[in-house]
Amino acid sequence: MSFYEDIGGPSIIQKVHKIFYDKIYADPWIGKFFQDIDQNTIESQQNDFMGQSFGGPSRYLGKLPVSAHKHMLITEELFELRKRYLLESLNEVGVSPEHIEKWIKLDGAFRVGIIKKSIDDCEKRFFTDSIQAYENIYKKSS
Repeated sequence: MSFYEDIGGPSIIQKVHKIFYDKIYADPWIGKFFQDIDQNTIESQQNDFMGQSFGGPSRYLGKLPVSAHKHMLITEELFELRKRYLLESLNEVGVSPEHIEKWIKLDGAFRVGIIKKSIDDCEKRFFTDSIQAYENIYKKSS
């Protein structure tokens, strides 16, 4: 049995991503990266991408995470905030600890290629693109 079937298939994946993206879009820092993207669209793409990654149907037609995020300054802190929201969402849906561990491992597989240390590590995806970089509003100023 694939991990996709083992966790409950598309219904569980969709529930997790609905809760997850509600949190992401509501967050004043990470939400800025999504301000021009329809939430239903991103949820659908994530459902397809993760479903396929979990051994489900091959439906994802978008870019791979590294190329899709190359224009975004995603720091270690930002990635950890995203991971926290994902963990909260998985727990809210009632996903078992064993499945959470595997989900987080699969989800984090692209971490190295997505995280950047500075804006100099970002690249435009196309000529008219802009680099997305937002200040961490949670950092205490000294």
